[in-house]
Amino acid sequence: MEVLFVATQCSVVPHSDVDIDQEEYSLTIRMPDVVSDRADDLVCTGVKLDPAEAYLIRFKPHAKKETAHHMMVYGCHQPASHDASWHCFNTDNLDENGVCGDGERQVLFAWAMDAPDKSLPEGVGIRVSGQTNIKYLVIQLHYATAFRPGITDNSGITIDFTKKRPEQIANYLVLGNFGSIPPKQKAFYMESSCVFGQTFTIYPIGYRTHSHNLGYVTSGYRIRDGKWTEIGRMSPQLPQTFYPVTNPGMDIRNGDVLVSRCTMNSMARAEVTNIGPTNHDEMCNFYIMYSTFNPEQQPTNYCFKDANNYTWAVDETVDLSDIPDNLSSLEGIPRAETVEKYFKSGAQEHHPKG
Repeated sequence: MEVLFVATQCSVVPHSDVDIDQEEYSLTIRMPDVVSDRADDLVCTGVKLDPAEAYLIRFKPHAKKETAHHMMVYGCHQPASHDASWHCFNTDNLDENGVCGDGERQVLFAWAMDAPDKSLPEGVGIRVSGQTNIKYLVIQLHYATAFRPGITDNSGITIDFTKKRPEQIANYLVLGNFGSIPPKQKAFYMESSCVFGQTFTIYPIGYRTHSHNLGYVTSGYRIRDGKWTEIGRMSPQLPQTFYPVTNPGMDIRNGDVLVSRCTMNSMARAEVTNIGPTNHDEMCNFYIMYSTFNPEQQPTNYCFKDANNYTWAVDETVDLSDIPDNLSSLEGIPRAETVEKYFKSGAQEHHPKG
C-alpha cells in the first residue's frame, strides 16, 4: 500500500490591472487571442508574479464550456516557455511543450463546465512568491475542437490576492486513476486509496470531481477506525467547481485512509476508452482542497491507481465493513435528472462537450 505524502519575457498583465502596492489586489490573465488549430489542443500562457509573498484568496473564471473544455491554473518556478502563448500538451514533462520549465507544477485552481467564481474561506489562502517555489502563474486551456477560420479566444481568469498572511494555508490532494474503461458497462468502478502519512492535520474545505463524457458519479471518503466519512460526492457532468465538503469541520490525520471512486457509464461506447488527455479519452480525478495550520510549503500530492488491477477489495488497509450504500448514487445530488437524461440520450458518444 503506498503512503500519501511521503513525500526572456512572458505575457504580462497590463500594469493598470495590478496595483501591487495595495494589501489586496487582483491580477487578470487571459489567452492572447489564441487559435486552437486541432482537436484537443492544450494552450498555455503565463505571467511573472511580484516577488513579495502573497496569498490567493479568490478565483473568477472568464470562460465558457462551449469554447473551453477545462482550464487549469498552475504555479511554476519557471514556465516552459516565455512566449505569449505556447502549446503545452506535455503537461507532465519539463520541456518546451510542458507547463513548467523546471520543478513540479503546483495545482492552484481548476475549472470546467461553466463553474462559478470560487472564494476561499476567511483566513485561508494559497501561498505564492516570497520563499516559495511559485514565481509564475500559468493557465492551461483545453480546447476540445479546432476553431473555425477567423475565431480566436481570450478566455482566462482573475485572481484576488492579499499580502496579509492568513491563519491557514490552502493546498490540494488529488486521488484518481490511470488505465482503461471497457465498453458497454453501466457502472464500471475506478477506485483509489492511500494512507495519509503526514504528521500535521489538514482540514478539507472543498472538493471537485473531474471526468470527461463517461463520468456518472465520483465520490471521496476518509476512513478512520473503520468508519467512512464522506468528503464529497458529485456528478462530473454538472459544473466542475470546488463544492463545500459534505461534512464541514472534518479533519484528516496521520494514519487516516483516503479513498475515491469514479463510477463510469460506457454503455454508448463500442470500444475501450483509455484514461488520457483528449475529450474522447477519460479522466478520473477527485480533488481535495484543504487548509492547514502547518506553515511549510507543500507540493500538490497525487494518489493514483491502475483501475484495471486495483480495487478496494484487494487492499487490506481499506476496511469495507462500513462502506456506504450510496457512494455510486446520484441520491441527494442536485439536478440529478439532467445527468440521467444525458446518459439515457447516449450523448456521451455522439456529442462530445466543447
